[in-house]
Amino acid sequence: MYKTLMLALALLVPAAWLQAQDTMGKSSPVTLEGCLSNHNGQYWLTESNGTVHQLSSNAQKLSPNVGHQVQITGMPGVKTTDTTIQGEASAAKEKAVFKVRSVTSVADTCKAK
Repeated sequence: MYKTLMLALALLVPAAWLQAQDTMGKSSPVTLEGCLSNHNGQYWLTESNGTVHQLSSNAQKLSPNVGHQVQITGMPGVKTTDTTIQGEASAAKEKAVFKVRSVTSVADTCKAK
């Protein structure tokens, strides 16, 4: 009986852990609304509450809407930049970005703050 119980636990615990890992990485897309801008080749969305998001996307999706009030659907993510010189300490930096899936123009001009 003891061996059967231990075998059952040995099989069930990894299965439960894998199921938890599978659902942890999946989240629903998020929609943000704000003013789309471009500074030095980087795209930014500024919400009406002042929150600013750096955007990560194909420029073809974003460039026609610069200066417009837009709704952007996507997922929060991380961008890593690394300027490490071989043999030196790591200079890698992580920055929060919003990975754009789609862009919808809401108005041809941005709302005043």
